[in-house]
Amino acid sequence: MRTFLAVFVLGCCLAAEAHIGSPNVFLEDKAGDYPVRIVIRPPNVVPGLAEITVRVQEPVQHITVLPVFWRAGREGSPLPDEAKLVRGETNLYSAELWLMKPGAYSVDVTVEGSRGKGTLIVPVNSMATNTRPMSRGYSIMLLTLATVLFLGGLKLAGAIFGESRLDPGVLPTRKDRWRGRAAMALTAVALLLLAFGGKKWWDFEDGNYRNNALYKPLPVSAKVRTEHDQLILTIKVDASERWGRWTPLIPDHGKLMHLFMVRDGEPGAFAHLHPVQRGGEEFEVPLPPLPAGQYHVYADVTHEDGFSETLVATAEVPPASLAMKKLWLGNSAEPICSAAVAQMLVTNLFFPPDPDDSWQMNSAARVPLPQVAETGGGYKMIWENGEPIGKNLHASLRFKLLAPDDQPAQIEPYMGMMGHAVVRRHDGAVFAHVHPVGTFSMAAQQFFVNGKPPKDSALQAQPGLLVAEQLSLAPELHGSHTNRVGIAGEVSFPYAFPEPGAYRFWVQMKSQGRILTGVFDTTITAAK
Repeated sequence: MRTFLAVFVLGCCLAAEAHIGSPNVFLEDKAGDYPVRIVIRPPNVVPGLAEITVRVQEPVQHITVLPVFWRAGREGSPLPDEAKLVRGETNLYSAELWLMKPGAYSVDVTVEGSRGKGTLIVPVNSMATNTRPMSRGYSIMLLTLATVLFLGGLKLAGAIFGESRLDPGVLPTRKDRWRGRAAMALTAVALLLLAFGGKKWWDFEDGNYRNNALYKPLPVSAKVRTEHDQLILTIKVDASERWGRWTPLIPDHGKLMHLFMVRDGEPGAFAHLHPVQRGGEEFEVPLPPLPAGQYHVYADVTHEDGFSETLVATAEVPPASLAMKKLWLGNSAEPICSAAVAQMLVTNLFFPPDPDDSWQMNSAARVPLPQVAETGGGYKMIWENGEPIGKNLHASLRFKLLAPDDQPAQIEPYMGMMGHAVVRRHDGAVFAHVHPVGTFSMAAQQFFVNGKPPKDSALQAQPGLLVAEQLSLAPELHGSHTNRVGIAGEVSFPYAFPEPGAYRFWVQMKSQGRILTGVFDTTITAAK
């Protein structure tokens, strides 16, 4: 009988276990003159409701939120919704927005107060990642209703064919009763056939949804070859599961792909590389002299429609030759990438790396908080969060960089950001690339600033300008990305760990032309 319920069921349970690429969006920036912290939790079914919270540091008059689908633009969007002040709070607002289609959205958050109005554009991926389960109580209720309808239908059929033609007060004959029973039997067969057909229809719709509507990470292969005595990593994307479509990419921080390689165990290793596109779906990058072993590979890309995703693979890296280690490192044992080292590698190597490539081969320091990481060259990085962090608790991860003289170091922009953080749970089920401004793709934000511009001239893209220069045309829409420094030598990253467990994260800052990487370990507790 439960199969009959399938016609009425809207979804069934298929839990998404991985959090690759931080589907929830965190942003800390300024909307005009108002510092805000925005958290957007997109739905895991589409259409669905996205939950939005906005925390401001001072009382304001109004906060509105507007969903913008990449294909429709702002002119094709509905009217903005007003965020409501959360009861018992003074500066925390919440709202819910319907995301009706899968694909790239932005949420325009507008804050209006005594100091004018400011808007932040927050890119959000809308994608179905699972189906909704039906509660046991709801299943019992539907089963009861279906049973009543089934039995009622049989009773009605028997009455229609067995008693409806009789005059009032006349008792049915034996023939009338058999006629009614035959009608009930035929009706039961017809209803069961309808239920069977409904089950088949539902199975087809359910399979179509799972196969075509649910987001599936693209299969990716990562293989290492040796050429000109260098190790070259080739990344190939198999787009056949998306009907053979691989849409073009747009650069994020000037790079089409940000590749992260992580080696578990000892010695631990980490690399932040930037492959070059050799074909529509193939990328290559020369590898630094990393320790041999199996690596987890994560590649962040942003498509031309504003949709960003993280591709996942594994790669087996063979040992680097002594000659290659000499070419890469020279006489220094410190695996630190800097402008001087990059210039040297351009001369030494047949396949020179990207000047912004960086890597780290030291293990993390396992000491109580605050943790201190030696980053080489006498620099130290300190994780300043002194309190334990729980699951889904919003926190600003704060780090201070100290120069060799133990004074706060002068932090320089590294690819347009004051820092980069990569968060990974030890089992690989959680991975996120975080900036001081948030967890979203800057390229996606730039797309929604200029990709579908409204009539407002402040949003019009001007050819020939760099991304940072174009953003400066409408600073009220995006904040000040390169100024996210708390005090001298300190950078913070907004994030909330989605699952409990043991984590390792790598924090990168740049000082005096050197890219410095600190490695930290922590254990996230379950919510109480």
